[in-house]
Amino acid sequence: MIRVKTVFLARAGDIVGKHFHEFTLPEGSTLKDLIREIGEKLSKRLHEGVINGRLIFSIFVNGKPLDEFNYKLKDGDRVVFTTPEMGG
Repeated sequence: MIRVKTVFLARAGDIVGKHFHEFTLPEGSTLKDLIREIGEKLSKRLHEGVINGRLIFSIFVNGKPLDEFNYKLKDGDRVVFTTPEMGG
């Protein structure tokens, strides 16, 4: 199992209803798996919006911009969701 810290800034935080959450995911989980978990535990709207392209967020993993949903997360990663105009 891996632990991933998530941060929801700006509109992402408004949609989710919180700004921080830590998830425990199976080893080998991807960014897409994390987004699905967000949908199940925090916000179905954010999950569906991001996956279907209706909600556009800048996503950063450990401070680096990422747009690949198949990116494999590692234990201790910090994933930030924010609106594109805010940056990271």
